[in-house]
Amino acid sequence: MILKPCPFCRKEIPRAIMVCPYCHRDEHGQPVVMDSTLSAEPGADMSFQNDLQELANEDPFTREQAVLRVAQRGFGVVQELIRILSDFAKPGLAGVAQALGKIGDRRAIPVLAQAAKMGDEDLRMAAVWALAQFHEPEVLPVLMSEAERPHPVIQSFLANVLGSFQDSRVVPILSKLVGHPSREVAFQAACALGETGDREGIPALQKTWRRRDALIRAASAASLRRLGGKPAFFSPAKVIAGVAALAILGAGVGWLVYK
Repeated sequence: MILKPCPFCRKEIPRAIMVCPYCHRDEHGQPVVMDSTLSAEPGADMSFQNDLQELANEDPFTREQAVLRVAQRGFGVVQELIRILSDFAKPGLAGVAQALGKIGDRRAIPVLAQAAKMGDEDLRMAAVWALAQFHEPEVLPVLMSEAERPHPVIQSFLANVLGSFQDSRVVPILSKLVGHPSREVAFQAACALGETGDREGIPALQKTWRRRDALIRAASAASLRRLGGKPAFFSPAKVIAGVAALAILGAGVGWLVYK
């Protein structure tokens, strides 16, 4: 999500949002009432109702387009989406969580945190993604808890996210994930430890640098440099071997993308 600073309170908000969810002022500085909701009663807004129904559609593209349409309605539908998400028996809740994450209204954080802990697998993954869109201290405990759950897809995503908080509390978790048997999880955790700027992550990176995987070794070495450390058992011969391995890897891998 692309962010911009609110011109009045200076907090980071989604670029597409015209009303700041923090100071509740529009782009001209005028106060805006944020509590307006869209009724979900039959016939109140049929297009909105249709979009809500399509959040449970079996076709992924149809669901994705419905999420975008719901999110484009902005803050006016947030309270209604929160109400819907509070009932875990309803269909299409993963799409509701995604829409709340795209809208970026902090009022959704409590219900998203609950969904991340108690929903089905699809909802939990969507709620974790949505919470990660809020770079707020209050979401960090939930993200840290989910990073401990044995789910490589979520752990890989959260390893990437946690480093951006630059909070010392994430270092023990990332230090554990850097030794994960999943290559993707270990790679993301190794990169994230360098992002934290915390030298407490150096021992874990030094240990990971000994792994034979060239990609993980490269990520560990880069993070060690950022933290002012160096690989354990440093020797010129190992450096030369590592550079050669990276050259071979670079010839076959043009880029790595995590979506």
